[in-house]
Amino acid sequence: MKPSLKYLSEDEVKQVHEAALDLLVSTGMRMPYEEAQEYFKQEGCKVEDDIVYINREVVEKALETVPKRDEMTLHARDEKNSIKITDDSPVLAAMVEATQVIDMYDRKKRSATNEDLAIMTSVLENLDNVGVASPPITPQDVPQAVTDWYTWATSLSYTTKHITGPAPGKQSVQDTIKMASLAAGSEEEFLNRPFLSFWILTTPPMKTEQLTLEGLIEASKNKIPMLISSGPITGVTAPVTIAGSTAMAHAEILSCLTLSQLVNPGAPAVYTSFARSFDMKTGNISMASPEFAILKVTMGQMGDYLGMATSMPGMLRDSKLLDGQTGFETGITGMASGLASDVIVGMQFDMDKVVDYADFVYCDECMAQVKRLAKELVVDEKTLAKDVVNERGQDGNYLRATHTVKNFRKEIWQPKLFERRTWTPWEDEGALDIKEKALEKVKEMAAEAAPVVDEETKKKMKEIAEQAQ
Repeated sequence: MKPSLKYLSEDEVKQVHEAALDLLVSTGMRMPYEEAQEYFKQEGCKVEDDIVYINREVVEKALETVPKRDEMTLHARDEKNSIKITDDSPVLAAMVEATQVIDMYDRKKRSATNEDLAIMTSVLENLDNVGVASPPITPQDVPQAVTDWYTWATSLSYTTKHITGPAPGKQSVQDTIKMASLAAGSEEEFLNRPFLSFWILTTPPMKTEQLTLEGLIEASKNKIPMLISSGPITGVTAPVTIAGSTAMAHAEILSCLTLSQLVNPGAPAVYTSFARSFDMKTGNISMASPEFAILKVTMGQMGDYLGMATSMPGMLRDSKLLDGQTGFETGITGMASGLASDVIVGMQFDMDKVVDYADFVYCDECMAQVKRLAKELVVDEKTLAKDVVNERGQDGNYLRATHTVKNFRKEIWQPKLFERRTWTPWEDEGALDIKEKALEKVKEMAAEAAPVVDEETKKKMKEIAEQAQ
């Protein structure tokens, strides 16, 4: 059996879903974009002052055409890196849009640059347990009105893995398709097997901005996967209760899922939520609190209820450095998301604002352990090994057993970074702590960073970003 984590019973999941449907009818969603409103009007939904009141039967009809979990593949430009959700879950993805970096060499915090993004993307390309090489930072040394264009151009130049990134408007989606088509060889080839997906983020409480709606509609028309997400803050932009925040976030996600299917039935989407808690003492949002972890589980259950592929944040830390607090926050959020969703989005500090180079290697190792913990436990005649026990009896040594030799590599996870030796050999090799070991490794990887497209293609993608100004 594959392990899972749940906070809601089956009846409670249905109760939350029904509450969300009620909210869409009674409260409605503010959608300040006429084209989006027209799709709902054609289905008989009432629209007043940019607020769309979405009928239950419209949502239910849309959910019939949303691709289910067993149909979802997040393609990569290099097919060997593609993610078939049912086979590869859970996988680790980089979170996007941090603006600060902890430098590899002087270890001081500074603004992120486009060169940082190139190096980081190349590192993500070469980490075994990172499945989605999304841009972890938004460069601050490019024209700020079009940072997303530059981010896409650099990401597509340095990874062959799947990428998830922002979609701020119709033009952004169209220009990203142009860049990806250059990497793929043609637009037809890219659209036949799109190797990127777009973040579609609601704006709690109960609204979605025009640029988001533009991006959603354009992505849906082209059947490019979307990660549809709501990120309410408990007690600030949503009810303070976990049940209330879950219901409201679910309603917002349902509204966008419904729109995507009205635009183009079968448009692929992943169910996602950044529902988070608010620290009433500091006035800060927490991305690693116990409540944050619980919300990832409840939202994961709601996505499961719809039969969809799910992605939830984990390994996002409130801590500022790779330290003891980081270790615990990585553990609880990584485990919660790993046991409750298909994709874990992480690898940032300080409430999603800061990225540390060393953290990529650290999180890659943590993800390897999460994958082992989330792996299905097989119980059959071979794994019960009664014949081996009978053969060895009371005085046997299992180290020499053929059964051990055949199975230990797949049964017992082996670390590459974490320390399991005794004190003396560890001390003899420099007595490095986990942060020092991760930093040493990432420096080696950074030195080998290189584009995965030719210079002409890279140049053309950058030109699209420059022309967007």
